[in-house]
Formats: sequence, structure tokens, C-alpha cells
Amino acid sequence: MEGGMDTYALVLLFPLVFLAFNVRVVTGFGSAILLSPLLSNFLPPKDVVVLMILLESLINLNFLLRERITLRLGEVYAGGFVGIMAGMALFGALSQRLIGLGIGAGMAVLSALMMRGVRFEVRRERPLLFFSGLISGLMGVLTGVNGPQIVLALSNQGYDAKFIRSFIIAYLIIIDTLILLLFIALGYVSWEIVRIFAILSPAVILAHLTGRRLLGRMDSHSLRKAVLSVVLASSLVLVVRYSGVWA
Repeated sequence: MEGGMDTYALVLLFPLVFLAFNVRVVTGFGSAILLSPLLSNFLPPKDVVVLMILLESLINLNFLLRERITLRLGEVYAGGFVGIMAGMALFGALSQRLIGLGIGAGMAVLSALMMRGVRFEVRRERPLLFFSGLISGLMGVLTGVNGPQIVLALSNQGYDAKFIRSFIIAYLIIIDTLILLLFIALGYVSWEIVRIFAILSPAVILAHLTGRRLLGRMDSHSLRKAVLSVVLASSLVLVVRYSGVWA
């Protein structure tokens, strides 16, 4: 990393990290896609990814220590691993812009319809869950967005919002841990990134405390609406990101 992030930028980012991880605590996902475009104004793209994985790993540790984690639906994990391998094989061969725009627009439309009560429930659930995991893994490699696809599939099939939150937390813990281990092994975690992580990490810890309080005040219907709202917001961010607005 050339230079480093100055104090002014870190002061500016602290409340933004706090807000983004409140969203993550309440819904189980969403912090990475909401924060990455902001961080990209201060850091090179690869450093943004590494920093986000470190911050996500910190909240994951809090989840492991204080939350009930749901490990089910192996089809999603199987699809996710296949998608990751496919993404690695196709990386550089496919247009990230077209993929980001297409998937983002599709998720935005679906989430908006589902917020209006429209569902597209299918009888053969296992292929759908496998496919959602595959798209998640593929998108995770190509665009860094690997949560909303699974959330949409589970919500469409009528899974309870609390189950969806618990499941996506477990899924992202496994995926983020694998990525972090690879980053460490390949030497991508620099001391400057560790310095920035150490300064911003209290915002993540505080977010877990406040986010849990917000979650405790929400019923299942309100949580489902919040989850779909984050999917919609994430989808729109993805569309804007790959439309060329963010250079």
C-alpha cells in the first residue's frame, strides 16, 4: 500500500463502519457491499477487499461467541464452493461490468416485488438452493457480493427471517474464514491494513452491541422487511457501481 490512510479519513470512516455493521448485525449481511464503494475512495481495490475481510472476520468472531448459528441446507454450501471454483476459472474472461449490472438489476427487481408480497416459490427446492449458492460463489469471486442471492432464494421459499439471518451468518463465517486464510497465506495482509483495521475495529464491536438491541425490538415481519430492504439497497449499489458512476 502506497502512503496510507490519514487521520481525517479514518475519523470520517469510523461512523460509517459503525452504521454498516449495525446493518450486518441486524440482517446478517450487507456490510461489505455498502462499505466497499466508500473505502475505494481512500484505498486501492485489493486493499479494500483485505480490510473488509478483516472487519468481517471480527464481527464473525462476535457472532460465534454470542449468537446461535444455523448450519443447515448443505445444497447452498455445495453450490457456493462450485461457484467459487467456476469464478476463479472465469476470472478475467467475463465482463465484471455486465455481470454486476445484470445480477444487480435482477436482484433489485426481485427484492422489490417480494417486498410487495409477490413470491415465486418452487416445489423442487434443492436445485434452487444449489443454484443460489453457485451464483453466490461466482459473484463473490467476480464482484465481492455473495450474500443477497441466497437471502432472496430463502425468502422466496418462505423461510422465516430469523432463520435466514442465522443461516447467512453461518455461511459468511465459513466463506470469510477461507478467504482470510488465503489472504494471510499469500501475504496480502500488510501492516498498514492491520493498522487501519485496529483503529476501525471498535466501531465493529460497538455495532454488535447496538445492533443486537435493535434486533431485539423487531418481530419476524419487520426483520424480513429489513432483510429485503438491504437486498434492494445492495442491488442498487451493485448497479451503480458497475454502471461507471464510481470510477
